[in-house]
Amino acid sequence: MRGARRIGTAVAAAAALLAAGCTQSTSSQGEPSHAANPAPPTSAASQTGIVALGESTTTAHGAWSLSVAPFTEAEASAGAQVPAGWLALRTKVTLTNTTGQIAVLPETALTVRYGQAGRAGLQFTGEGLAGLPKRQDGVKVAPGAAFTAEVGVAVPPDASGQQSTVTAETTEEGLAEADAVFFDGQLPGTVSGAAGEPSPAGTSGGAVVPLGTWAASGIRVSTITVGAAQANGRDASLELTVANNRTEPRRALGVALLFFTGQQLTQAGTATPELDYPDAPIAPGHSATQTVKFTVPAGAVPGPLTVEAVNPDGTRTTFQGTLS
Repeated sequence: MRGARRIGTAVAAAAALLAAGCTQSTSSQGEPSHAANPAPPTSAASQTGIVALGESTTTAHGAWSLSVAPFTEAEASAGAQVPAGWLALRTKVTLTNTTGQIAVLPETALTVRYGQAGRAGLQFTGEGLAGLPKRQDGVKVAPGAAFTAEVGVAVPPDASGQQSTVTAETTEEGLAEADAVFFDGQLPGTVSGAAGEPSPAGTSGGAVVPLGTWAASGIRVSTITVGAAQANGRDASLELTVANNRTEPRRALGVALLFFTGQQLTQAGTATPELDYPDAPIAPGHSATQTVKFTVPAGAVPGPLTVEAVNPDGTRTTFQGTLS
């Protein structure tokens, strides 16, 4: 559950900055706005849990209506933590109280993923992009009123024009279990001419799967990037991508990795990758990618590397490639 979340990546640490504050663009006094006739939530979410950016859906177990506006380009103010060369984008998140009484705004966390592989964008705050409030702020919203927050998201240049998926998890006051909804759309810009990501449809059913290829189990382990030599060996990194081929959300990546070097399969380490928190959901029919860093003995480079991916049910998939 998100109430027990543990931030485990640099992206997640930066995303925590999102909780620094909020803006309510519908009122210059910073008060929640009142919508005389709130738009009814779309029914698409009842079938797949996914709606289009700009549409609304129910969340927080039916107590709130939530919408996320399509992304537009933004100006990153001085001090905003946007990596050099990345695109600064913004979106508007609106929560409408659909109960008949005053209610405390549910704690809301967003995850923005782009491209077929589902890599994560970096959330940031800045002038006019204060983000969503913290749970302890205890923002109250009147019946039928809408609370709006402006959220900043940064993505690398090659994400321009790609598909985007927003995961919104709301946790009501006094509850630990979050309610997740998903929004699909497209990022501003034009898709570059670079080749797209390998599709889960093009899988390998062999006993050993080449690195960079999808396995029939819906897992892909990328080729390895090897860094400079350190005192304890060579730094290395890869990307783990997990496809959710079900019609309901998948909780967490749920895959442990074991690394073996050389022909003798000498174990070099293990890793249990997590998204921005341990049980972060993956939308139905979508994928999520996480970068994994590990260390290999200096003498293992160059040479073969075997990666064993272990699912929660104990089934294993073997990937093989080279360190160079």
